Amino acid sequence: MGFFRFFAPGLRKNWKVVLLSVLGAATFWFFNAMNKNYDTRLDYPINYLFKRDSVVVVEPLTQNVKIVVSSGGWNLLRKTLRINARPIQVRLDNPTEIRFLTRASLIPMISDQLDGLKLTYVVTDTIFFHIEEKVIKRLPIMIDSINVPLKESYRITSPIKIANDSVTFTGPRSLMTQLSSPVLLAFKDKNISSNYDEELGYQTEKIITAEPKETNIQFSVSRFLYKDVTIPIEFLNFPVDSSIVPRQKDIKIYYTINEKEVDEVLKSDFSVTVDYSMLNKRDSTISPILMYAHEKALDIVLATDYIKVEYQDKRP
Repeated sequence: MGFFRFFAPGLRKNWKVVLLSVLGAATFWFFNAMNKNYDTRLDYPINYLFKRDSVVVVEPLTQNVKIVVSSGGWNLLRKTLRINARPIQVRLDNPTEIRFLTRASLIPMISDQLDGLKLTYVVTDTIFFHIEEKVIKRLPIMIDSINVPLKESYRITSPIKIANDSVTFTGPRSLMTQLSSPVLLAFKDKNISSNYDEELGYQTEKIITAEPKETNIQFSVSRFLYKDVTIPIEFLNFPVDSSIVPRQKDIKIYYTINEKEVDEVLKSDFSVTVDYSMLNKRDSTISPILMYAHEKALDIVLATDYIKVEYQDKRP
């Protein structure tokens, strides 16, 4: 016990007695101090009373009010430790109409409900509220097929199946009025390149609830290839004496097709005509016309928009 080397030698042998004496004095001082009155600042809990079924709390409510109170030490200790601290009950008769409560409004409300404490001062200047009327809307669901995030060269090849045709939203009036109808579903995946079968949610604010929360979406996807084919042109109504002839005899056709159906399309499935009766005499051109094409060939484009003709000299 090096601590006692500065004291009389007799105390070294009686250090337990000294320690008990110090503890006794400290205990006496503590209990004596706790019986006195003190002022202290507290974060006191508050609770709000209003009909919650018909409204939505848009922003979190303040959970504590800062106050200065006076009371005996024991009572203050209990309140500080939140032992038997009954929250201040704040009644909101018209919660959607009330935006705030000022210090002047809070003082009588708090004073009447402090159990064993005397209110000295309310530190909190104002408590703000954002509570709105609850609105329920049932809206149709739709997929915008143009904006489905497919991988390049892939396309949807089946009808889009939506498990639910509508969804019921619940939320505050100000946000519910902003909901568009129909509701567009938000895709989680990007670069979709295989048959799709997923649960999708809705693009709304977090405070708005949806029932059902998600809906199943299904559709088939295939890769499409860019192809071309060169075919002979069919000429109509040209002079029989060959005094006017086209500069080209065939034409290239570009098209897109499902890679699974490439072998089903042949040259003979296309036909292009050039009709002399449609001659533009100003520039000696004729626009070619696609007469028919295979039904599975898509996005068909002719390589040229006009065919030039030449005048032959038939003099002997």
